[in-house]
Amino acid sequence: MAHSGLTQNYLTCELCESDAALMHCNSCHVKLCSDCVGKHVTTHNKTKHHEVAGFKYRNCDVTLPACQNHPCQKCDIFCNDCDEPVCSKCMASSDHKQHQFDDVTKIYISRRLLLLQEASYFETTVIPQYDKMESLLDMKISKLSQDYSSVLNKMVSEEEALHETIRKLFHRKKEETLIMRERDLKVLHEQRNGLACSKSNVQTLVSKYKTVCGSNDVEEVLTCPFEKDQYRRIPPIAEITSPTFTPTDVDEKFFEQFVNLTPSVQTLKSRGQRLVSAPSIGEKKELLQEAELVGSFHGVYEELRRVRCIGNEQAWLSGSAHGTLTRMNMSGQVLETVTVTHGYAPKDMAIMADQQLIYCDVGNLSINAVKNGNSKVISRFNKWLPTSICTTSKAGSLLVGMISKDQRSGRVVRYVGTKAKQKMQFDEKHQDLFKKPSSVAENINENVCVIDSSAPCLVVLGRSGLFRFRYNGSERTRTYSFYPSGLATDSMGQIIVGDRMNTCLDIVDKDGQFVRSLAGSILNIPSAISIDDEENLWVGEFHTGQVKIIKYLQVSEGNDHSQDDQSVF
Repeated sequence: MAHSGLTQNYLTCELCESDAALMHCNSCHVKLCSDCVGKHVTTHNKTKHHEVAGFKYRNCDVTLPACQNHPCQKCDIFCNDCDEPVCSKCMASSDHKQHQFDDVTKIYISRRLLLLQEASYFETTVIPQYDKMESLLDMKISKLSQDYSSVLNKMVSEEEALHETIRKLFHRKKEETLIMRERDLKVLHEQRNGLACSKSNVQTLVSKYKTVCGSNDVEEVLTCPFEKDQYRRIPPIAEITSPTFTPTDVDEKFFEQFVNLTPSVQTLKSRGQRLVSAPSIGEKKELLQEAELVGSFHGVYEELRRVRCIGNEQAWLSGSAHGTLTRMNMSGQVLETVTVTHGYAPKDMAIMADQQLIYCDVGNLSINAVKNGNSKVISRFNKWLPTSICTTSKAGSLLVGMISKDQRSGRVVRYVGTKAKQKMQFDEKHQDLFKKPSSVAENINENVCVIDSSAPCLVVLGRSGLFRFRYNGSERTRTYSFYPSGLATDSMGQIIVGDRMNTCLDIVDKDGQFVRSLAGSILNIPSAISIDDEENLWVGEFHTGQVKIIKYLQVSEGNDHSQDDQSVF
C-alpha cells in the first residue's frame, strides 16, 4: 500500500514495517497490520493480556518510549528497582533478574497525578504567596524611597539651617569686632589729641622763654612765669592689645557631630517562608529512631522560662529573674535586649507573621508589642492576668491564656486584632476546663492545646472550644509525676510537651495518643520549647539556662506507586 510522508509512517505496521496498520494493541501501544496481530500476541510478552482493537478505536493518549537496547520494542513495563521504564526483552534479561515490575501506564498515571497535584499546590498556594511577597516588596520599595527622600530633604534643611546659623554667628562676631575697633581707636585718638595739645603748649612756652631771654630786659625776665613741673611729665599711653581670630582646624569629622545619620540595616529574617500547613506532594516525614543534638548555647538567664524561634538561627528568650527579653543567635551572641516596663519577668511571648515580638506583661495586665526596641501596649485587661500567648494560622489572630486575679479560674481568649472573638473557659457541664493556662498552642487541625499547670496536665479543645481530651503523661516512660512545661506543635499535627520532672519530651498525636518520649538523655529539666523553620526543636533548660537544638524528624521522598489507576486525563 502506497502512502506518502507522515501519513505513511503513522499508518505503517510496527512489526513488518510495510503493510498498513489497521489494528492497534492498546496494552502495548503498538500499531499492527492484520497479518501481524497473531504474531504479536504469541511472541510478545506471553504472560500479558493483549487488548487489540481496530486502529480507529485505539487508546492513543500516551506515547511509550522506545527501548534504547531493543529499538523495535516499546517500554511498556516499569522496573521499580531501577526506577525506569523497560521493554519485555529487558525484563527477561539478567540485568533485571528478581526485580519488581509494574505496568508503565499505571506508574505514568500515578506520576502524572502527583505532578498535577504539585502544579495545583504551587498554583493555589505558593504562587499567591509569591504574589503577596511581591506586593509587600513593592510597598517596601515605595516606603523606602519615600523615607530616603524624607531623609535627604531633612539633610538639605539642616544644611541650610547650619549655613544660616554660621552666617549669623560670623555676622554678629564681625559687628562685635567693629564696635571694639571703634572703641579702641577712639581711646588712642583722644590720647593723641591730648598729646598734640600739650606739645603745642610746650612749644609756645619755649618760644616765649626764648623771646624774653633775647630782650635783655631785666624786668621782663624776672616777671616771666616759670612753669617748672607743669609739662615735665608726659601722659602715659594706653596699651591696647589687638583682638585675634584663630581659624579652627575644621575637618569633616568635626561636622559629623551635627549630621546624625543612622545607617540602614539589612536583615534576612529567615531563610524562607515555610508553608507548614501544606507539605510538598510525595514528601513524608517520620520520627528519627534517636533524637540528635545538633547545637546548643548558653542563654543569659539562670532560670530559663520561654524560647521563641525566629527563622532557623535566632530566638527570643526570657527568664524568671529579669524583667527583660533577649534576642540571641545559635552561637550564643546577644543581638537585642528589651526591658519590660514594670520589671516583671514576661510570662510568655510570641512571634507575629511580620517577625514582631509580642509578650504578656503581667505587671501591667497587658499584651505588649516590641517595635524598634520599645514596648507598646496593644491590649489591656482589668480583672485577668495574661499568662500565655500564641499566634494562629489566621492572620492577626491570637490565643491568650489568662487567670483571674483571685487565682481561682482560667480561660483562653481568641483575639482578632484587639477584639475578643471567642472565650474558652467551661466545658458542657459548666466545669472549668483549666485553672492556670501556663502555655497555649494551636495545632494544624486548629485544636487549641493548653498546659494547665494547676492540674498539671495537657488539655486539648476543638476549634469551637469544646473539650476533646486530656493528657496526663505516659505510664510507659514516667518515673515521677507528670509535670508539663513547654509546648509546641509540628507540621504532622503532633503535640510536643516537655515533662520537667522526667526530663524528657512527650510526643502526642492530634487525637491524644502517646507516640514516643524523646531526648531524655540529652535534656536536663526542659522548661521551654519552640520549633524553627526547619522543624528542629529549640528546648530551654530551666536550671542550666542552656538552649539545646534537637533534630527529631527526618524527611524521605515517597516512592509509593500503589495508588489506584484512576484517570487524570
